[in-house]
Amino acid sequence: MMHRAAHLTWPKTKSLVEAGAIALLPIGSTEAHGPHLPLNVDVVIAEHVCALISQKLNREFVMFPAVTYSLTEFANPFSGTVSISKETASAHLVDVVKGIAHSGFKVIALINHHLEPQHFSLVNRVQKLVTLENCRVVVPDHRRAPTGPLLGDEFMFGGSHAGNYETSLMMAAAPELVDEQIRASLKDNPIELPAKIKAGATDFHQCGGPEAYFGTPASASVAEGKRLFEILSEFSAAQIAGALS
Repeated sequence: MMHRAAHLTWPKTKSLVEAGAIALLPIGSTEAHGPHLPLNVDVVIAEHVCALISQKLNREFVMFPAVTYSLTEFANPFSGTVSISKETASAHLVDVVKGIAHSGFKVIALINHHLEPQHFSLVNRVQKLVTLENCRVVVPDHRRAPTGPLLGDEFMFGGSHAGNYETSLMMAAAPELVDEQIRASLKDNPIELPAKIKAGATDFHQCGGPEAYFGTPASASVAEGKRLFEILSEFSAAQIAGALS
C-alpha cells in the first residue's frame, strides 16, 4: 500500500517507519515537452511508477513530494522551463534524501524520470554521496540493458523526449493533460537526439527540435503507455526487492 507523505501526520509516519515502510522519492523536472504535453511530464511519470511499484510488492510505501526542479539545460530556451545549476540540484537532492533518512527509513528509492544525461548522472552520483548508516539508497536506472531495449527504439536512440514514449506514458497516466488535437497534428521528428548531443548540440533547437519534441507523438497510444509502465514498474520493484534481501 502507498501513502503520500504530504498527507500523513508525524505519528502516522513514525508508525509506518517502525513497520518497515519503504520511502519513495519521485524525481522529475519542470520543462517543455512539446506543444502537446505539460511541463510536469517527468514528475507525472515518476509518481505513477511509484504507485505501480506499491502494487507489486507486499510492503508499505511512503511516497514523498516529488523533486520538481533540476538541471534541464536542453529545454531552457522554451517558456516555462526552470533549470537550476548542477551544484544546486545535487546539494538539494542530497539534503532531501538525508532528511527522509532522518525519519528512520531503511530503504529509500529514488524514482527518476528526467532523462537529461547530466541530470541522471547527478542522481546516480547522489546515491554514492549519501552514505547513511542503516539506510540503503536505491536508484533504478532503466536506461541500461536489458530494460532499456524493451522500452523501444525511440527510447534507446531517439531521445524519447515528448515523442511516442513519453506521450504514450502520459496518455496512460494522465490523459486529461494531453492536448489531443495538437498531438494528432504533429509531424514525425525522427532525430537521434543522443547523436546530436554527442556532436555538440547544447539545446533542443540545436538538436533539431524547434517545438521541444522528438520522435512520433502522433503514433502514441494508451496501450503502449500501459506496456511501458509495466516494464518500468516491474524493473523498479525488482531493484527495490533486491535491496531488501
